[in-house]
Amino acid sequence: MSFLASINTISNILEKVLIAISMTILIALSTIIIVAVFSRFSGASLYWYDEVSAILLAWLTSYGSALCALKRSHMGFGGLVANMPLGMRKAIFLLSEFIVIAFFAVIAWASYYILQIFGDETLTSLDFIPLAFAQSALPIGAVLFIVAQLCSFPKAWAWVRLGSNQENEEIREAIKDAKKDMAEAMEAVK
Repeated sequence: MSFLASINTISNILEKVLIAISMTILIALSTIIIVAVFSRFSGASLYWYDEVSAILLAWLTSYGSALCALKRSHMGFGGLVANMPLGMRKAIFLLSEFIVIAFFAVIAWASYYILQIFGDETLTSLDFIPLAFAQSALPIGAVLFIVAQLCSFPKAWAWVRLGSNQENEEIREAIKDAKKDMAEAMEAVK
């Protein structure tokens, strides 16, 4: 198996895992909020839902941002970079990749260090849940973001060399699909 095939396999597995985690967190968050609303109307308000939902929202943001990094869906200046001369395009791309990975490496290190400070502290409303567990999404999410950047690097590098970007490729695919649909519709009319 080639290196790129291995990267694609890892990317596909990581994407499925991140989607499953994000969907699970989103469903849990939605369920907790809906139950909390109805329990408040019934007069038996859940005392813990606001703290837990805030933590789940942080987890969703952390894991969801790693998924976006894997798909190269974060906001950027892809069109601007794609229109630069090839040498500058490559340099800007590599510099931005380095900055992003270095930033998330610092976040991972600092947040792991902070988790050590928490010690035996627990959530305020649910004292059986360690605070370190609740805040673990930050270092884990930062590491996942780095892995996602590295997994999506070969495809993004190919786009940079071609003078393209994620958005251009999505537009090309949409046009190709529309032409295919139009051809099928014309064939069905005949």
